[in-house]
Amino acid sequence: MNSYLIFWLVGFATLWAGLRLFDDEVLLIAALIVGSVLVLAGLLSAPTRLQIGVEVALIVSLFHVCMECIKRGDRA
Repeated sequence: MNSYLIFWLVGFATLWAGLRLFDDEVLLIAALIVGSVLVLAGLLSAPTRLQIGVEVALIVSLFHVCMECIKRGDRA
């Protein structure tokens, strides 16, 4: 029932390990791909309300990043 939490825990731990422990580019890319797939699997197996909440939060954060890029852009 809460298998999505296990996927997220292992996925985020893999992402963290990939960013902190590996200096070789091949190992870094492999760890990031595996971690991303595990996080995505956790999101897909999560309850629908949680999926919608995560998606709304991602869209809001992406909008904020886009607005910051526009503010910093060349206005000439």
